[in-house]
Amino acid sequence: MHTLKWTLFMLWAALMVACSGGDKPKADETRQEATVRIRAMEDSLYAKPGVDRKGAQALLDVYLLYAQRYPLDSLTPEYIFRGASIRSTLGDPNGSIALYDRIIRDSPGWSKIADTYYLKAFTIDNGLQQKGEAEKAYKEVIRRFPEHRFAKDAEQMIQNLQYTDEELIQRFEAMNADSAQAHDLP
Repeated sequence: MHTLKWTLFMLWAALMVACSGGDKPKADETRQEATVRIRAMEDSLYAKPGVDRKGAQALLDVYLLYAQRYPLDSLTPEYIFRGASIRSTLGDPNGSIALYDRIIRDSPGWSKIADTYYLKAFTIDNGLQQKGEAEKAYKEVIRRFPEHRFAKDAEQMIQNLQYTDEELIQRFEAMNADSAQAHDLP
């Protein structure tokens, strides 16, 4: 735990120095140091089995601090995206959706924007269990990205919205049984 606090303090100090002005090379060097520290925190967190809630929250805080300090940096939408995933993992779907909305608003040309729209819809569906809003969000994925792989997934998710969890399980079990029988044919 002491190492995590030290890492957070060092990252905070590095970010503060970078934002205090000065010449661009020093700010770039500080930003690079921050990304190295973030990678170390990620490696440490993901090396552990299970969910380390304190470590996940600390990493989320660092992602958001980086985004605050470097709003125009190319890594900022990626860190916010990762933060949205952490919020979902920590059981905060509304917080996750807010971060997806932030990416949509602030980084509309980002390379993973289609993923962002899809995961927002998925979080509304599974995290909030709001089927009507989820359907709208899935349709937005299809409308905006008709050729993207997530458009087809969104169509399937819309079809699945009509079923309860139990009905979906039964459907998948029946599909697996049919598939197993087809493999047994000579």
